[in-house]
Amino acid sequence: MTTLALIAAHALLAASPARAADAAAAARLDFAAGAVTAETAGAKRPVKTGAALAAGDVIETAAAATAVVRLADGSRLKLRGGSRLQLTPQPPNSRATEVMLFLGGVFAQITKRSTDAEFRVRTPGAVAAVRGTRFFTAFGRTRGKERDLWVCVDEGLVEVGSNASKERRGVPAGSGVLIKGEKDVTKPQPYNWTKKLNWNMDPAKGAVEDKTNLDSAYADLLDQDYR
Repeated sequence: MTTLALIAAHALLAASPARAADAAAAARLDFAAGAVTAETAGAKRPVKTGAALAAGDVIETAAAATAVVRLADGSRLKLRGGSRLQLTPQPPNSRATEVMLFLGGVFAQITKRSTDAEFRVRTPGAVAAVRGTRFFTAFGRTRGKERDLWVCVDEGLVEVGSNASKERRGVPAGSGVLIKGEKDVTKPQPYNWTKKLNWNMDPAKGAVEDKTNLDSAYADLLDQDYR
């Protein structure tokens, strides 16, 4: 199996082996609509808005649910329905942050950090790296035995690559890439459907749920003549 896709930006939460009672230990659930669960060491529990989350926890949203996770540094992650994501623990001396996207879609709004404090989103086979930006990642669309990954950028610049090709491409704001089977990274270009994405992660500013039809978006990706 290929390794997981990374999206790097700056430092996240410190790793903690035990469940934290306070958000400073890892993260907090800022918003939850629908059924949202967190799994710690194999034990799954329902979580509501305001719940503290520890490094190592796996957050899962039901098909029609939405969850917004606020990291210790103020960065936010918004999970679409049908998503599964882990707050990956890091070594004690590491300033990096990792989340692993097993399935679904996640919006990331990453606060600007120093260059030695990365933020990473992983999936089984590609890499994307940022330092203070806003982007969307979707993973899990199956083509045969392989799953595709796609990334689009709303603000800043994201470096995307795969372990298979060892190549990274810079993806500017307003553009995106498709990694077919998490192997070959397409040339960045604009997608019309990205304009319809709901990037808001603050309920005080309006609706949070993203209702974009990703099936149509995926068809748009495959219709493009990529090089």
